[in-house]
Amino acid sequence: MSPSQIMFKRVVLARGSPETLGYGSNHIVLEELLNKAKVSGWTKAATLECGNGSRSHSRRIVEFVKETRADLLHITSQEDAYLVPEKSTVPVVVSLHDLFDHRPRALDAGDVPVPLGDRFPSSTRARQISSCKEGLRRADVLLCSSEMTMADAREIFPETNCVLVRDSIDESFWNPLRNLRPRSLLGDYGNEEKCLLVSVGEKDPRWRAQFVSEVMSMIPEEVREDLLLYRIGTGKIDWDKVVAAFQHAEVVLYPGVSVGFRNPPMEAMASGCPVLASDLPLHNEVLPHRFILPPTDPDHWVSAIIEIHSEWVRAGGVPRHVDENLLSLADLSLGRSAHGEALSRAYEIACNK
Repeated sequence: MSPSQIMFKRVVLARGSPETLGYGSNHIVLEELLNKAKVSGWTKAATLECGNGSRSHSRRIVEFVKETRADLLHITSQEDAYLVPEKSTVPVVVSLHDLFDHRPRALDAGDVPVPLGDRFPSSTRARQISSCKEGLRRADVLLCSSEMTMADAREIFPETNCVLVRDSIDESFWNPLRNLRPRSLLGDYGNEEKCLLVSVGEKDPRWRAQFVSEVMSMIPEEVREDLLLYRIGTGKIDWDKVVAAFQHAEVVLYPGVSVGFRNPPMEAMASGCPVLASDLPLHNEVLPHRFILPPTDPDHWVSAIIEIHSEWVRAGGVPRHVDENLLSLADLSLGRSAHGEALSRAYEIACNK
């Protein structure tokens, strides 16, 4: 069958507002996947932006889906789940990143509890959460970005089908073989005579920056004098510098929790950089086992860093080569193509429900 004869099903992407940060970032990725034909058997019928509002948009959505002759409706953000029609003429799926606001908790990160979700939302926010919860319950399939989220969803919405569709990384953006940034972007941290380490985050408890400081203080002085620790902050981010740091570091240190839309350990891996990360969500679901360390035992971290320093010394104190095995693993499990394949399977599950 020629490409012109292939029958594609059509999906409408819908959202409440054109927000491009946080949960809204997902919409941009989904449009990219469909526009670049990475979702096998599917094409985008249209995008519908409803604006922030109430469930009164439901009738408009149903009519729009009919007009575009779509086979599926995809609400691209959990914050817009209230848009799920009460009586849809086609299956409806909703992207679900986490359920912390629906089930607030504190995640035990060892030395510090990491609060997740708002235990005391305002009355306006509480109504919004309730409205979204009802919408999630009406959906045919919830597209869960992690196993942790899927487990939560199955408990809260036992009658709703839940499918794992992990977030992806733009591998072409991070890959040093396709898009190398010079180490000189790092300024004083661009000194190639030093063994470069990178950590992410500052004051937010989820980053556990204090643990990094504790580990670094325990490293023998004769080793520490060869190390250069570049800390990526939480303020305004220069993404070219972040990419350069990941591409040129000997290792990225990440003792914290990965619960946002971005996932630094995964981005480091897509940069071909080894990672030392705590056995904590959500990166512990996908990182190679050799990169995972106990979250509260600094001795393990010190030993791992000393070993990395030893490898650097054995190599003559020169920057490491790109780990092409890591790049391949990132492409296969976390790249846009993998995301598109998972999305295609989830769409078919919704249509065959």
